[in-house]
Amino acid sequence: PGHSQNPVPWDEPAVPYGAGFTDAHNMLGTAACFAATAFKATLERHKIPARIKLLGTPAEKLCVGKPFMARDGLFEGMDALLAWHPGGPTSVLGDVWPLTYMSMVFEFKVESASGGQSGDVSYPGALDAAMLMYNNVNAMKEHMPALMRRGGSINEFMMTGGQCTVSTPEFSQIVYAWRTEDLPDQDAIRKVIERCAQGAAIAADCKVEPRIITAVRTGLPNTTMTNLVMENLLAHGPPRYTEEDKAFAREIQRNLGQKETKQPYDVTIVPPEKAYGAFHPADDVNEFTWHAPTARLYVSKAMTRGFRYPRWVESALCGVGATHRMGETAAKILAASAVDLAKKPEALKAAKAEFDKRRAEHWEKPLMPKGVKPPVGLRWPEWVDRPGSEWWIPPPS
Repeated sequence: PGHSQNPVPWDEPAVPYGAGFTDAHNMLGTAACFAATAFKATLERHKIPARIKLLGTPAEKLCVGKPFMARDGLFEGMDALLAWHPGGPTSVLGDVWPLTYMSMVFEFKVESASGGQSGDVSYPGALDAAMLMYNNVNAMKEHMPALMRRGGSINEFMMTGGQCTVSTPEFSQIVYAWRTEDLPDQDAIRKVIERCAQGAAIAADCKVEPRIITAVRTGLPNTTMTNLVMENLLAHGPPRYTEEDKAFAREIQRNLGQKETKQPYDVTIVPPEKAYGAFHPADDVNEFTWHAPTARLYVSKAMTRGFRYPRWVESALCGVGATHRMGETAAKILAASAVDLAKKPEALKAAKAEFDKRRAEHWEKPLMPKGVKPPVGLRWPEWVDRPGSEWWIPPPS
């Protein structure tokens, strides 16, 4: 949201406040389909026996899809998993995988907001409870060691609030999401947040109902898979941009007052051990890694380093040929890696042996409790069909 942009080399939102791609999710599934189709054609041509599964995992930005799929067994029975994501630098994930992620919604409710309680001493208000919780969590942030470690962070979203009527608000929702290095830190933050919610509910004379939206585990590296995909990345090379692609990027440079360069795109390939260092944002790709040997490829469409380009540049590039070149590159590398796994039993055997060893040493089960449903009924902002600002009060669950 807020990154709407026409595919032009200057800042021009397609719709004010509208949504837009910055990391080319419009190519994410497209390239995966391209790779699966190319792999299938190769298997048929050379009569290689293999089974292909193409997984679509929704709501990646909320880390919602894969935790539910993992819990319900959709990742079982596979020999290996190949994933990719647009973004830079162009590389393959090594020993450092994304952070864990957890989010919950807290619903504050009152029995009757039109009358007082306890001899008219207090008038319960659900919006006050949500605001008290917001202040409680803010006060406790400096007391959470988990937030001081690698990539630790927490943020909130007021999903629904009050209204300006003669009655105090009867219902409110606030969502919290946090990212941590490991599961003990994830659980420690959850306990603090839940205590803050209980305290706010008591103070505002409300009831609070916590609900898990999603929870993501750590990632389980597989060096064998990383090396196999990296070999194919090095063999193919970075995206091969056309002169038209380059001319578009040079016009962006010119419009931003930058010196035009012969190669305006970042075409460097970075070794896995140097790609992300000690930090990586949260991502539910981690869920794959506990069910089969997994590798994740990254292919960049970014422009040259040394200047911080505004976000509209990323969105503009998502609608032009540069993103197609990125997707083609990812698809070819994924397909070639899949062919290697199908044609070289020793490679797949080594990947499985490493997977079994690592998982035997440390196992993390799916975190989503049985019975918890995907959060499709919650009031997520609508930026696609109705761009702009909205206000909506849902019925209490």
